[in-house]
Amino acid sequence: MKEKLLNNLGLKVASLVLAFAVWMAIVNISNPIIEDSQPVSVEVRNAKVLDASNLTYEIIGKDVVTVSYQVRTRERSLVKASDFHAYIDLKDYNVTGALPVNVEINKDKENLVKNDTITAKPMVIRINTEALQRKKFDLQVKTVGEVEDGYALGPISLSADSVTVEGPESLIGQISRMGIEVDVDNKNADLNETAVPFFYDANDNKLNLGDKVTVNPHEVECHVMILKAKNLALNFEVSGQVAGGYRYTGVESKVKTVPVVGTKSVLASLSTLSIVSDKLNIDGATGDKVVELDLSQYLPPNTSVVGNEYKNVTVKLKVEPLTTRVFTLELNTLDKIGTQADYDYEFDQETTDVTVRGLKEDLDALDKEKLNAILNVTNLHPGQNPGALKFELSGGFEVVGYTPFHVMLARKEPVSSTVESTTASTTEAAEPQS
Repeated sequence: MKEKLLNNLGLKVASLVLAFAVWMAIVNISNPIIEDSQPVSVEVRNAKVLDASNLTYEIIGKDVVTVSYQVRTRERSLVKASDFHAYIDLKDYNVTGALPVNVEINKDKENLVKNDTITAKPMVIRINTEALQRKKFDLQVKTVGEVEDGYALGPISLSADSVTVEGPESLIGQISRMGIEVDVDNKNADLNETAVPFFYDANDNKLNLGDKVTVNPHEVECHVMILKAKNLALNFEVSGQVAGGYRYTGVESKVKTVPVVGTKSVLASLSTLSIVSDKLNIDGATGDKVVELDLSQYLPPNTSVVGNEYKNVTVKLKVEPLTTRVFTLELNTLDKIGTQADYDYEFDQETTDVTVRGLKEDLDALDKEKLNAILNVTNLHPGQNPGALKFELSGGFEVVGYTPFHVMLARKEPVSSTVESTTASTTEAAEPQS
């Protein structure tokens, strides 16, 4: 079999080439009509028809159709997809949403393709319509990063304080706010930026709504002033006395410092900003007092505060109720002052209960040893005497009282001592006997 195939191989190959050449010659001479096709994107015409009805639209599925046509073999390569224009006309819109696809061909290619042979598949494209909504949003500016040390953000101005968005009601409803972002990281001079507004949802996440929603204006010029500044620590000067049984425990504010701009000599002399205001009075307070302060009202001459966020600063003056705790002390373990060496000291009871007043959190952490209780027995007389205690407590605590007790003084019994001395003395001299 193999030998049969290889016999006269050259003649067989030449026959194939000759046959192909004959076929090409016949084709070129006859130039037959063939079927061809191209994928073509669908255009939408007369969209303003829906705009007039305050409607917007969306194509369901793909917006590409296959355009089929007849063309002669030799002209096939001359016809491109760009020569066709497939479109739907919104003038033909009806409640079903089905619109016929029309196809046109460029005039310079009309002689190559017969118009009556041009068809589109699919022949119909469906659209969804939705109410068109226009809404105005104020622009919010968010700065990203921190300016160089020794500088502060100054006023920020925009070429437009608000924008108008337009699009399907379902998409506009997702927008909670609109804003721009400006990078100020490590900057030390004024900035002029062109920014594109962003969409944000209710959780402050950026939204990508594509080209279905238009923004006017779509770009905003932003000017950011960056000023030489100094951060001053805030010193809130609180006045007045809280009601009995309560204690003022301090100021609480999210704002700890405020950036202030001014001349170099003025700023050099400042380290804190004292806030003195009638609003910081706590006379008779029985609970926290919350006030709002405009810090710009308390600036020294020839200075100004940087930013509008310091116009309304919330300050809480904290007031807490006092409570008590009882500590039991063993009297015979206490140190004494004013003791007399000739007397013994006894008590009519073993313990005394000491009541201490203060803030609950502080009392819970207090040990009785920290009361530093001392028994004062100075100038007591023999017999029964009222007991007196002295305490050395750190600030924040107050000894309300202690259960009374008595101290008994009794003179010590004298210690008897016998001193025996034996003296051998010879008072008589032995006289010699005669």
